[in-house]
Amino acid sequence: MKEKEYNTSVIITHFDVDWMRIKSACMTTISKQAGTKEPSGLWKKKLLICRHSPIRRGEVSWKWPQIPYAISTHFARHHEGCEKFIGTERTDRTNVDRETRSQMNYVPMEMDANLQALMSISERRLCTNADPLTRKYWSSLVDALQAYDPYVAWSNVPQCVVRGGCCEPFSPCLFYDNLMKDATEEEKTSLIKRYDFYNRKTRGLVLPTDTK
Repeated sequence: MKEKEYNTSVIITHFDVDWMRIKSACMTTISKQAGTKEPSGLWKKKLLICRHSPIRRGEVSWKWPQIPYAISTHFARHHEGCEKFIGTERTDRTNVDRETRSQMNYVPMEMDANLQALMSISERRLCTNADPLTRKYWSSLVDALQAYDPYVAWSNVPQCVVRGGCCEPFSPCLFYDNLMKDATEEEKTSLIKRYDFYNRKTRGLVLPTDTK
């Protein structure tokens, strides 16, 4: 039987990532002035992977016009740094008898999240142990973010890439081992290089090489 196709399209409804504003917060925490120079790509990468508090100044909102109700509940479990708005299935609101609905019927869903929350959700929902359809919905969001800020998209990776190995001992998979089998030693041991390798291999995303 042919697997059902689901509409995983996503709409970015608000994108507020002002790197100068984020840099200002960083400099304030070390009692310095930010100046007027835009931070380099390498600086952005470093700040994103260390997840210092100023990245929470970056915020994104999006909408999945159609998402299965069961899949929406997976995202509803995340609560730090994000908010969720899920369409009701109440009969008196939809004029559809709730008893006739499947948990895989579509509902609309919107979310807000800061950059730290995005990365935390990605660790779980890009993992190959996540529900495959949940992973497709989250991947559609990360792919959409590339057009707004490729560094933000770059920072969203599964937890195995962050930690350098599979983090699911109850149900380990071979994704990380297969991904990194052709990686250099530096790509395996350097966190930034590991993110670079993952993005190049899975998304075709290659960012400019910065040295400062």
